Amino acid sequence: MNKTDDGFQNSQEAHEDLLQFALSGLLEENQTLVVHLAKRTAILFCPDSDGGGRILTQQQFSPNGMRVLLPLLQAYPNYCPYEVLLANLFPLSLDAGRHLMEQDWEATIRPVRRAMRTILAPLRAFRFKVSTVRGAGYLLTPLPLG
Repeated sequence: MNKTDDGFQNSQEAHEDLLQFALSGLLEENQTLVVHLAKRTAILFCPDSDGGGRILTQQQFSPNGMRVLLPLLQAYPNYCPYEVLLANLFPLSLDAGRHLMEQDWEATIRPVRRAMRTILAPLRAFRFKVSTVRGAGYLLTPLPLG
């Protein structure tokens, strides 16, 4: 009985580590982006005609890359403010992040920029890019075709 309970718990924990995003405007209607938090992996799925699904592409992210990717995905189609990204990188409240940015913008925003650079190449595999919203934050946008 313990094995069954443990198996159920492990299965439930694994499922809780998965987040799904439809991302209308970035993905085709039948595609889903699944983020596996524990493995820091994003997987693009497309359903098959037989009821299953197939992986179109998959990318792994650095720990800090995943910390900035997740709020970008959650904010989409809107931009993600700098203070939200900063609060995800460090154990800070939004107010503390704002205060640090007001005190020393360049030094405070540098780790966010570094983390953003780590996700640029993996996002290209999904045909996404990160655009800067000057003075406000970052936004996920589609890569132009061609």
